[in-house]
Amino acid sequence: MLHRPVEVTTQTGHSDSLTTERRVRTRQLNRPPAGGRNCVRITRLLKSGSRLQWLFGETLVVVLGVLIALSLDDYWTDRQERDLELQYLDRIIADVHADIDYVDGTIRDLWVRKLRVLDAIAPVVRGKEPVPEDAESFLRNVALGGMGGASSTRWVTSTTFDDLRSTGNLRLIRDAELRRKIANYYYEFDALYSRARDRKSGYVTYVHSLLPAELREDMSFSAMQEFGTDRALEHFTSTEFQNLLNQEYNYAFFVQRTDFSSAGKRLAKELENYVRQLDGGT
Repeated sequence: MLHRPVEVTTQTGHSDSLTTERRVRTRQLNRPPAGGRNCVRITRLLKSGSRLQWLFGETLVVVLGVLIALSLDDYWTDRQERDLELQYLDRIIADVHADIDYVDGTIRDLWVRKLRVLDAIAPVVRGKEPVPEDAESFLRNVALGGMGGASSTRWVTSTTFDDLRSTGNLRLIRDAELRRKIANYYYEFDALYSRARDRKSGYVTYVHSLLPAELREDMSFSAMQEFGTDRALEHFTSTEFQNLLNQEYNYAFFVQRTDFSSAGKRLAKELENYVRQLDGGT
């Protein structure tokens, strides 16, 4: 006769079994569904992405603000430089026109007069004609023959160009070829002027040593008597003074025959055309 084993359940064992079962069920209830974990991860990523997007947006706004500020600054700087360019060009045009007027007017007339009086005294100085009875006119012409021979004033107004060079603002003139022509105008004029000045003689100094400054306003025979008219006439018909006269002639002919104004006229025309183009483009 077989005996079935008797199951003995103690109160403690039953309690332990229930506790274990509850824990299992709690875990199952708290466990997220199969796709739940992925959803959590995606949610976290979305939250992180939102922060990145916000940070990117803030950075983009800052960068755009800086770029706009730089663009505006560049715009105003360019506008100011363009205005300054026009001002400089207008000043150079005015300077060049002043040079043309001075050379073609004052200088040209002066050297025509100078050659006229040198022509008047040359026959007497060279011994081809006797001293005229009107010694006052002769001595006056001798004095006038030195005009233009003592002044060291330059014949061009380079104030604006000197300003452009010293400040570095020559770069403001955008046309490189025009910049070169402006510079060449002043350099070439200075070269011609230097060649003319190299032909200066001692004519003026010699005349002043015999015709004192007091007589400039009163070149009369009676006034000359006090300073020795005969002595002055003797020196003005000497070989030494003939040489000085020849040198002064050479100086006068060089200046009169050298074209100092054509380059200025060409430059002024180009500058005016360029300014008109700038005004038309603004």
